[in-house]
Amino acid sequence: MAAWDSVDLDRIVDYRAEYTAAVAKYKITGDNLIGLCPFHDDRNNSFSVDLKTGKWHCFSEDEGGNFISFWAKIHGYGDDTTRAYKEILEKYGVSREKPKPAKKESPAASRDVLSYTLEQYSEDKRLPAAFLKETCGLSTGRDRDGTTYLKIPYFGADGQEVLCRKRYAKKDFRWGYGSKGKIFPYGVWRLPEFQKPGYCVLVEGESDTQSLWHMGIPAIGIAGATLFKTDQTEYFKGLRLYIHQEPDTGGQTFTDKLFRCLHDGGFTGEVYRWDCKALGEKDPSDIYIKNGRDNGAKLIHQALGGAEKISLDEYVIPEAIAGAPITLRQPEGFIYSDKGISIIDQKTLRPVSVCRTPIILTKRLKSLETGDEKMEIAFKRDDKWHTAIFPRSTIFSSRKITDLSDLGCTITSENAKQVVKFLGALEAENIDLIPMNDATSTFGWQPGRRFLPGHDKGITLDIDPSQRSMAAAYCQNGSFERWIERMAPHRARNKFRFILAASFAAPLLRILKQRIFFVYNWGGSKGGKTAALKAALSAWGDPERLMASFNATQVGLERMASFYCDLPLGIDERQLAGTQQGALEKIVYMISSGTGKIRGSKTGGLQTLYQWRTVALATGEEPLSTETTQTGVSTRVLEIYGGPFDNETDASLMHQQAVLDCGWAGPAFIEQILAMDERQIVKDYERMLAYVRDISEGKNGSHIAGISAVALADSMIDKWFFGGGEATSWAMAQQMAADILLNQVESNTMDVNENATQFIVDWVLSNKAYFGPNAVGTCLGFTSDTGNTAYIFPSMLNQALSKAGYSPRKTMKYLAERGLIAVDVDKRTGKKQYSVLKWFDNRNARFVEFRIGQISEQKDPIDDADEMEDTGQYPPAAKGYEYQQEQFREMSDDECGDLPF
Repeated sequence: MAAWDSVDLDRIVDYRAEYTAAVAKYKITGDNLIGLCPFHDDRNNSFSVDLKTGKWHCFSEDEGGNFISFWAKIHGYGDDTTRAYKEILEKYGVSREKPKPAKKESPAASRDVLSYTLEQYSEDKRLPAAFLKETCGLSTGRDRDGTTYLKIPYFGADGQEVLCRKRYAKKDFRWGYGSKGKIFPYGVWRLPEFQKPGYCVLVEGESDTQSLWHMGIPAIGIAGATLFKTDQTEYFKGLRLYIHQEPDTGGQTFTDKLFRCLHDGGFTGEVYRWDCKALGEKDPSDIYIKNGRDNGAKLIHQALGGAEKISLDEYVIPEAIAGAPITLRQPEGFIYSDKGISIIDQKTLRPVSVCRTPIILTKRLKSLETGDEKMEIAFKRDDKWHTAIFPRSTIFSSRKITDLSDLGCTITSENAKQVVKFLGALEAENIDLIPMNDATSTFGWQPGRRFLPGHDKGITLDIDPSQRSMAAAYCQNGSFERWIERMAPHRARNKFRFILAASFAAPLLRILKQRIFFVYNWGGSKGGKTAALKAALSAWGDPERLMASFNATQVGLERMASFYCDLPLGIDERQLAGTQQGALEKIVYMISSGTGKIRGSKTGGLQTLYQWRTVALATGEEPLSTETTQTGVSTRVLEIYGGPFDNETDASLMHQQAVLDCGWAGPAFIEQILAMDERQIVKDYERMLAYVRDISEGKNGSHIAGISAVALADSMIDKWFFGGGEATSWAMAQQMAADILLNQVESNTMDVNENATQFIVDWVLSNKAYFGPNAVGTCLGFTSDTGNTAYIFPSMLNQALSKAGYSPRKTMKYLAERGLIAVDVDKRTGKKQYSVLKWFDNRNARFVEFRIGQISEQKDPIDDADEMEDTGQYPPAAKGYEYQQEQFREMSDDECGDLPF
C-alpha cells in the first residue's frame, strides 16, 4: 500500500459520487457540477465543483477549498483537515506505511497520465472495437515507459497517416510528436464519400465524429475552435454543412469561429446550425449511447431537419455576457463569460479559469492632442459594468496590468500574464469590431466642428479619475422651458442680462478670433452677484459644482480652465484672495493668456502644455484693479459695479432655482451655431463691433471687443430662446452694450507708470521736512535752490515705491525714457545708472535726480487767474466752443413776489 504522504487523491477519490451525495439539486456539465450549497440555506445554485480536481467554491459566501476541506466542513471537523485526510484514505482503502525510498519517476508518471486502451474506449463509447479498428484506424499505443494510450490517426486526403492524437484515461489528450502546425480536420480522407449525400455534419472532437459515422451520417471532426483555419474551408466545397453547437460557452465559441472562417474563406454553400438540446443530450455521442445506432440516427436526422439556416454575411455574433457594452467574438484559445476569463487547455480542450472578472476591450482611443492610442476596457464587478481608460502599455503589459486590481478586477501577479494574452487575442480576433474613437482630455471645440459637451459624436472624454466630478457637473436637470421662464424676467436688467449673455460668448471666441477676457461684477453684499453667476453657469450644467473660487492655486485654476475650454469659467468671491493683489493679478494674467506654465517632466522632456479659451465670470466686493495695478489687467477686465438684482428676494430665489433647471441652454446654443455658417457670425460681430466703437468715446479697445462679443451672444439667445425678433433682439443687445460701456475705464486713463510718477511727486511734496541737510529724522535727500529738482537717495525711493505697490525698476526706466530723471552712463562699460553723484554733507553720494519742476509747476492757479483778469489776456477758447456770460437784469415787483424775510 502507498504511504499517506504520497497519495494523489485525484487518482483514488470518486469526486462525482462524493459531491452528488452531499449536494442537492445538482447539475453536471462536463467536469463541472453546480447545485445548492450544503453549508447554508441556498436557493440559487451557488455551489460549484470541479470534478476533475475536487475543488469547490460557494459564490454566495465566497468560500472554497479542496476535497479535504469539504470533508472536514461537511463532517463538522472545523479546520481539522488532518483528521479529514485520514478518514478519506481509510475509506478508499489506503493504509499507512512508512514511505519507501522513492524510485525514479517514469515518463508517464511525470506527465501525470493513466493508461487507456482501445477496448476501454470501445466500452466507454459503446462503439464496436472492430469498427474503430477497421473504419477509423484506431489502435492501442504504448509509451516507452509502458503507459498505454488510444492512438487516433489523422489520415490525409490520400489516406496516408499525417499525424496522430493520443488519448489517455480521464480524457487526457496529447498530440503526437511532429503534429504542431499540421493539424487539420479529422476525417478528411472520407470526404469523397460525402459528395453523394451532398452534406456533412461538423462536430467538435473525434468521438462525436466516430459515433455519427457508425450511425451512417457523414461527419468531420474539428479538434477545437482554435485549430480550424480559414484555408481549411476548401475541404467543404460543394457540400451543405450542418454545424453542431454544444450547450456551453465553448460550443458558442466553436460555432462563432467556424462561421467566421467559412465567411472569410469564401464558402458559398448552405450552412446550418443545430444542437442536441431538444433531444435532452449534450452531443451526438450521448445520443448514440442512450438510443443506439438506428434510433440515434433517426433522432439525429430529425434534429438536422429542424436546423437553423445561417447567412454568413448577416450572422450576428451572440452576446457572450448579457448586457455587455459590446458584443465580441471569443478569441482563439480563450473563453470569457459571466464567470470570468478561461483559457482552453490544449491537452484536454477544457476551459481553465484564469480570472474571475470578465474584462473586455470596448474602444480604441486616439488622442486628438498627442496622437497616442489608449484602450477603453469594460469589466463586470458586483453585477455592474464599469469602464476605464488605460494606455496600451498598461493593458498589454503583465507588469502594469495589475493596476486594474485597484478598480476591483481580480488580477494578480500570478495571472497577469494570462490576462494580457487573453486581451491580446481578444483584440486580434475583433480588430474589425472594436470601434476606433477620437479621445480628448478637454471640453470645448474639437476637430470636425464637434463640441463637448452635447455634440461629441465619435469622441470619448479621456480624463483623470480626479476630474470625473468636474465632468459630471455638466449635467441636465429639470427642463429647458422652465429655465427660460426663470431667466426671462431678470433679463430686463442690463447687468444681469450682460452676465448671462457672457456665458454664451465663451464658445464664440474661437469663431471671432477674440482674446480671453474677464467679466467682473463687484459691489456690496446682498446685491445678488453670486446668484447672477449661478444663473449664467446654469446654462451649461450644475452651477454649484461648476463654480471655483479665488481661494485656489494657480495650477488648479490652470487645469480647470484648460478642462473647461470654450466654456465659461466661474470664479466667486474675490475677497478670498485677501490682500495679495500681486497674486490676484497674476491669476488674471494667467487665465487671460490662455496658456499654462511650461513644466519639465521626470523623463527629461516637457509635460503637456495646457491651453484654453474662456470668458471668466468673477464676483467680489472690491474692485480687481487699483492704482498700482498693471495696465494689462485693466484692459482684460470688464468691470460691472452694483448688484444684478433689484432686491434680495429675487436673488435668493435665483440661488435655489438655478440648480433645479440647468444644463439645457448651452448645448442648444451650440446646436444653433453648428447649423450656421461661421462667416455669418463673424459678419454679425463686425457689425456689432462697429456700433460699439462708434459710441465708445475713448473707451479701451479691448473692452469694446469684449462687450461686442457679449452683445452678439445676447442677440443670439434672445432670438433663439426668448422669442425676440431679429430687429428687436439686435436693438436690445445694442442698448445693453451702451449701458455696460459707460462703466468701463477710458483709454486715456493714466497707466501704472503715470500713477507711479504722480506718487513720487506727492511723496516728495508731502515729505519736504525730510529733505535737506537740516532734515528732521530720516533724511530722504535734498532739493535744488529753485525747488524744481529733488535729489533722492535711491534706497529711500525704492523703498517708498515698493511699499506703495509699484515696481522701482519699471518706474525708473519709464522716468529715464521721458527725461524726468538724470541718467549717468559709465564711459568705460556703457552701463546706465539712474543716479548721479552729488556733494552732500561734506561727501560724495549718489542720488536720483528727479525733475519735479517738469511735472509740478510752482504757480498758484488762483494767481494765474488774477493775472489774466488784470491783463485781459485769456487763453483761446476750445475749438467749436463759445462761452457766453449771462447778464443780471432787474425784475419787477410782480416777478419777485413776497420775499421770505
